[in-house]
Parts: sequence; structure tokens; C-alpha cells
Amino acid sequence: MIKDYRIHGITGPNKEFYATLSGQGIGNRYFHETAENEGVIQHRFFCGGNEFIIGPEGLFHTGNGGSFCPYMFGVDEPMEDLVKADVINRLVLFGARHDDSPTITFDDNTTGKETFKEIFLRGHAVFNYYFFVYFSRKTSLKKQQEKILKVLGKALKRLPLSLDNDDSRVSEELYDKWSDPGAVFFLLKVINCSHLEFYRKFDEFYSMSRAFGEEEQNALDELAQRLGIDPYSQERIKIDVMFRNSENREVVAEYRSVLVEIWKRNEILFDDSARISRLRTLALRKGIPSNLLDSLDEKLIGDKQVLRTEEPEYLVEARGVLETIFLRTRQMGVHLEKEDLIRLLKTKLTALDKRDSAFDRILIEVGKQCDEISTKADDPSILEEFGNIVTYFDRFDAVYHMVNGLAFHEEEKLPEDRLRSLFTNKKIFDGIQENLFHDLFVVPIMENPYLPIFGKRKVETLSNGLGNIVTGDLSLQDLVISIENLVREEREYRIVKAAMDRWLKKFGRSLRGVNEEQVFIKDVKKMLTSKELVRAGAPDAFFRKALDDLKMERMYVSTVLPRAIKGKDARIREEFIRTSGLEMIRVEELEREFQLRYRIENGVLEQIRNREL
Repeated sequence: MIKDYRIHGITGPNKEFYATLSGQGIGNRYFHETAENEGVIQHRFFCGGNEFIIGPEGLFHTGNGGSFCPYMFGVDEPMEDLVKADVINRLVLFGARHDDSPTITFDDNTTGKETFKEIFLRGHAVFNYYFFVYFSRKTSLKKQQEKILKVLGKALKRLPLSLDNDDSRVSEELYDKWSDPGAVFFLLKVINCSHLEFYRKFDEFYSMSRAFGEEEQNALDELAQRLGIDPYSQERIKIDVMFRNSENREVVAEYRSVLVEIWKRNEILFDDSARISRLRTLALRKGIPSNLLDSLDEKLIGDKQVLRTEEPEYLVEARGVLETIFLRTRQMGVHLEKEDLIRLLKTKLTALDKRDSAFDRILIEVGKQCDEISTKADDPSILEEFGNIVTYFDRFDAVYHMVNGLAFHEEEKLPEDRLRSLFTNKKIFDGIQENLFHDLFVVPIMENPYLPIFGKRKVETLSNGLGNIVTGDLSLQDLVISIENLVREEREYRIVKAAMDRWLKKFGRSLRGVNEEQVFIKDVKKMLTSKELVRAGAPDAFFRKALDDLKMERMYVSTVLPRAIKGKDARIREEFIRTSGLEMIRVEELEREFQLRYRIENGVLEQIRNREL
């Protein structure tokens, strides 16, 4: 018995398709023909009044069915899908209408046309599915679509899809849910070959190392240029590769779950802000793009305000300064002083650390009132002075994100032009008050419990280097080289540690005594230097640190963490973190892995986590 027919073809520039017809009794069914229209070859797929025509520019469809693809950055995700953790695919049914209500309605007008540009921009950047169903019993298109949604909608939104899926398996899974044995399923998979090539190359680099070197980045840039891939599509592909990494996906899933809780309550609690801040720090450390998290913030939080019985002191202070200077006492000749500006900058820092958007809303409110006053009095001076304040906040944002990126992002470098910008801003902030740059941008980071060891060294190098440039004891180029050396050392440490971990797990080795450890370190060093993954001159102490950290991680997971959980004792955990030298962020990664392995509830871990660390 023939179970399915499959046709693989190429159409248009760098586009290919796989068409699959499956079901019972299809042995004598013909469903495909080619046609030439003004020298252009088109492929027509048809069955029982349903039809797809695919050509070099896109596709035409009529009949029942629709399209589906995995959600990725840039794909519009309705709120009803976003708040369900198990919904992973976008589903569009032809002729479906929302009409400003949650209820979906259908009409018989299902005919449409889509260009490839639209398909890979609105849907998945690499591959998208289209389908229709042959009904053995004839009924209206509206009724057909309603049944498809009722019977297959849930499955289509939750069916795992990948680039290498066997489409016959997808068809079989859908057919198993269908009650009509006479039905026939048609599945059309459309692939952007250029995007696929870029996707696989980025995935290859990312699987080897999350911190790309200049050689890898140049290779990606050259490939994108050769394939003609626009920057937005490149960004979408990169984010999708990073998101589908299992560790990254867990972080984003947890982040989304926090936002969903907020969305369901329609309010933000102060505890939520702390959880969001911790997860965003973890995401930054792993290189997860902030715009992916920002898009979730925009959809699920929007303009929701933090629930509070009274406005926090730092916001009361900010509102008081802004309204007093710009709205209440301006007619008496009172203007913004340096002390006021410093208070506002420190308030903005507090708001950023707490992920509280209320500060920006206050600024917008005051700005609107300043505009009204300026227009009414025909006096532009108030807007000019307010604009100067906003300029300082813009400088603050730029410096804050550059220094935080350097501290928490492994692959972050500071080229000379960005260092020059930091140096200029340091002089401006220190011109307001001595050491203000250090107080705003260095001290808070150094006090962050999630600051990684290399991040601390990089920030210290940056801070000391900028100071030495002021005194003339160092040049910008010298500081660039110093930071690049630390970035290289950080990358090599991570490569060494990952290689040691894989080797020990693969061969089940348990090192006994210093002699075995020294032999092991020597073997790893020889292997990595021969492959030029680590410089030949890397000291043995560098490898020793990686091995000692691995030993501490195994001790924590096998002994310390189980004891802390069993005794609900946060002190055991706290003492281990302080004495082991392990980074807080790595400890929480180990805890997350332990939690998933043994299916431990979130509340159990929260009992042993001391937020004062």
C-alpha cells in the first residue's frame, strides 16, 4: 500500500520545497503538474478543489487549510499563544477572522497570494509549512476550516518542528487525529536555502563557542554578503539559534513564566522586579539578546505599573526634583543645580536596577508639561533646560549598557571608538562631581553578587585604565589591548573547562591524587594547544583553576546542594559560595540543572537561596 507521495523541487532564487501527499487510497491519485507561463515554470498541487501554485516569486492558494511554523523572534505571537508554555508554533488558517474579539470566525473567501519575501519575513526565516485536507464528504469551506481548527488546531500549535523533520511523520501525526479515514493530507514545506546555509553556519560556530572570534565573525559577514541576507534576517536567525540552545531556552522560558504571572495578575509586585533582574543578568551572561526579552516585556508587561501601597522614596525624590525645578518654582528663578542632577542620576540608576519603568514615565509626564508651559508662555528656555537633562540621561544609558555588557557578557569587547566615548563621558560625569563616573557605573557593578570573576577583572581594568589615561600614564590603545587580553583569557578558560568536563564525563574518569590531576592537565593542554584553541603559552595555573572549579561544582551538586535542600538550610549554601570561589551565576545554573533532573519545585530552591548574598 502506498502511504504517501513526495516531490522535492527548486523554485525561485535559492528557494526549494517538499510536497507530501498522504492518506489511504492515494495509489491512483494524481496531485501535481507543472505549467509554464511566459517562460516561468510553476508547480501546481491540487486535490478535491484545494490548490497551491508555487513559482519563483511566491505561492497562490485556494481551498481549505493554512500555514504553520515554529515561533521565532519577529513572528507575531497572539497573547493567547504567548501565555501558554506548550504552544510553540504559529498557525494561520485561510479565511479566519478575529474581528476584534477572541472568537475566531471563518468565511468562504480563502483565496490568497503570498510572496517569498512576505513568507520568510512574517513567518519563520528559514522554513514554513502550508497544508490542506481533502474531505471525502463535501461541505462548505467555512465548515471545513472550523473542523480543521477543532481537530488539528491544538496539535499544529504544539507539534515539534525542525529543519530536518521527516514530513511524512508530520503528516502521519495529523492523520492519526483525524476521524475520517477517507481524508487525504497535503503538506508543503517551503525553505529559504540562503537563510538555511547561514543558519547552519551560525549554529556550527555557536555550538563550538558562544564567544565568536574575529575570524568567525568575518566569515559570517562574508557569507551573509554573498547570500544577500539583510541585517534583520541575520539577527532573527542568530536569536533563534541562541534561543534553541537548551540552557538558553530554559532561561527564556523561566523569564516568560514570570511575565505571564504578571500578565495574569495585571500588576507588578516588587518581588517580580527582583526575579526579572536576576534572569536578565543571567541572560546577558549567556549572550541572549536583550531585544528578545524586551519584546516579551512589551507584550506581557506593557505599561503596567508596579503595585505599591505608596510610591518608593527614590521615585518621590525624582518627582519632587523634576516638578519643583521645572513646574512649580521656575517663575521664581529656580534652576537645576548640580546636586539636583546627581540625585536624578542616582535615582535613574536605582530604577534601572529594580527594572522600574516608573522613572521614565515621570520624566515623560514632566516633559509634556514643560512643552505645554513653553507653548503657552512662548518661552523655549524651559524645554531647552529639560532637553539638557534628557541628554545626561541618554549619556547615562549609553555608559550603563557598555559597562554592564563588558562585565557580564563573555564576548564583549570595547574597541577604541567606544573606549573614547567612555573616556569622554567619564570627564563629563566627573565634571559634575569628582568620582561620579566611578560611583554610578563601577561601584554598583562591583557590588552585584552575579558579577563573574572575569567580569570583575575587566571592569577593574577599565576603571583603572580610564584613570591612567587621565593622568597620561596609559593610552587608549593600551587599554584596548588589556581588555582584549582579558576577553581572550576568559574565552580560553571557558574552552579549557568545557573540554575537561566533556573528557571526564566521556571516559568516566575520577582523578585520584595530585599526580593523576597533573597528567590530566598536561593531556588537556596538549590537545587544546595542538588544535590552536588555547595559546601555547597558557600557564599550568590557568588549567589548574579550571579543574579546581569543576571539582567544586561536582562537590556542590553531589553533596552540598542535597544537604541544603534536605535541611532547608541556606547557610550551607551561603558558606560554600563564599569559600569555593564559584560564581553565583554558575551556582544557579547547577541548581537549575539539578532541579530539572530531579523535578524539584521552585519553592524548594527559594528556601535555600539567600537573597542577601
